[in-house]
Amino acid sequence: MTLLATISILLLLLLPSACARSDGSFGIYLADSGEQVISLEHIKAYHSLDYSLELTPKGIEKWNSFQTSTTIPKLAQSLYQRDFILKINGTEVCRGKFYSLVSSSTYDGIVIMDSIMKLDSTHTAIKLDFGYPPGFSLSTTPSDEGRITSELEQYFSGKHLLVADKGWWFPS
Repeated sequence: MTLLATISILLLLLLPSACARSDGSFGIYLADSGEQVISLEHIKAYHSLDYSLELTPKGIEKWNSFQTSTTIPKLAQSLYQRDFILKINGTEVCRGKFYSLVSSSTYDGIVIMDSIMKLDSTHTAIKLDFGYPPGFSLSTTPSDEGRITSELEQYFSGKHLLVADKGWWFPS
């Protein structure tokens, strides 16, 4: 009877950890500090048509924690222009910068938009893009874009979070 009780207790203790979605296999990290900005548990879906990550309520809360202005968004009180590293299964997929649509300067590289805006129940996604304005990146080759998008699609498909029929930012 004691063995059965011990096994039952162990199973009850292990069950919540087995159900957790965040396994450390996906993350967007600040390059300067290594702090994780977004993990798998924060993602509701990956929309492959426009490279957007739709966030869960917990993900929205985490994203908004980096926006410290209380009224009008301010570039200095956000993720704007900070470098990030996107990793899948501990391997670096790409590096880039958090950027914003309010910026008048261009950026030749991978960006995550819109880094100064707080998200809410209507606006729930962040968008990966290749340069700012979109498509501006001269340093990111078509093969780089293909590799990055392929890795994201394969990863999120395996997690049953891939949405390939429409984009979040520009629904069809």
